[in-house]
Amino acid sequence: TTKKSQMLGKLRTAKRKRPIVNGTHKDGGVENAAAEGAPTQKVVKGPLLPDGRGPSSSAGGGSSSILAGMLRKEREMDMDEAYVRNLSRLGKHYKRHVGSHFGSSTNGNDEDDQQIDMTLFQADGRDESQAINEGSRKASDSRASQKSQQRAEHREANLERKAENIASKCWWWIQSPTFKKMHLIALGDHVSLVIAPSHLSLVKGHCYLVPIKHAPSLCSCDDDVWNEIKRFQTSIRSTFAKLGKGVLFCETVLDAKSFWQARLEVIPVQSTSAQDAPMFFKSALAAHTDEFGTHIKLLSTKKKGLRGCIPKGFPYFYIEWEDGGFAQIIEGRFPKDFGVDTIASMIDVESLRFNRTRQNFENDRKAVLSFCDVWKKFDWTLELP
Repeated sequence: TTKKSQMLGKLRTAKRKRPIVNGTHKDGGVENAAAEGAPTQKVVKGPLLPDGRGPSSSAGGGSSSILAGMLRKEREMDMDEAYVRNLSRLGKHYKRHVGSHFGSSTNGNDEDDQQIDMTLFQADGRDESQAINEGSRKASDSRASQKSQQRAEHREANLERKAENIASKCWWWIQSPTFKKMHLIALGDHVSLVIAPSHLSLVKGHCYLVPIKHAPSLCSCDDDVWNEIKRFQTSIRSTFAKLGKGVLFCETVLDAKSFWQARLEVIPVQSTSAQDAPMFFKSALAAHTDEFGTHIKLLSTKKKGLRGCIPKGFPYFYIEWEDGGFAQIIEGRFPKDFGVDTIASMIDVESLRFNRTRQNFENDRKAVLSFCDVWKKFDWTLELP
């Protein structure tokens, strides 16, 4: 019985393995799937599909299968074209693209082990390559902007250092790094009164009226500065009038491209010398004009004042006494110490150019205390809040 069962099993297996054509076995037998307990197999007539998956049918189902195969092949071709197009668009940025997806490409792996970026096979990979190129351009623009900003900061720092070096030469300016506080006599809201060091003083009481903010000339200052200058001048005249002296105020502004802080020289002289100042300076300016071949008119500031006679931005020389003054636009060469040298020759003292005395801080301290003893009675800045 066991042997008979084994033979029947082999027979059934052989029948199942026989090929089926149009629902029958090659030997003409009909496959009885239901008798074998297996599901009924639907057999479709027709030739094999191009991909070799089985016969096609002349019915609508076969046409759909063929169309699906053709579409699949077309998609495969589109993927190849998309890959080539994306590679050409990426160009030299290909390595950067791969590195951004999988890390560095120089990790020592074999070609077969390297990962593939499937986005390169997509038709919209072009948008990604454009984004990469745009990101590269933005990064390049950002680096260029950074370098430009660094250069601008470097230039600004150099200009600040240069201005500081030049400003250090303007020792009379309160914002100069070389300014000595011991030389400050009085401080208003817009103007300061500074006494000259002993080695730079033409006479005892030689001072400067200096704007607190930077100004290349007094002519360029606004009304607030000039109002304080006038108040200082009134107090200074009263201070030296008590000592029987007059006061001369002078300023020389040269056509210099370098930094300069305006200052008005305050030089006390004897009353008789102050009265001779108009004649003396008129003669000195005429001689200078003949010497250097200039023909600039000498202007009186008695009615219009300095700002009414000299336009802003012009180099000029200015001298003022109690009831008037002269102003002249500078043309060509002009000595920067013209006013002080002219006063020195007028009062018969040695010019500062020939003074070889070194600075003495003890003498400076005594000069400040001596001046303050007289000045404090006429100091209008004490009225400021």
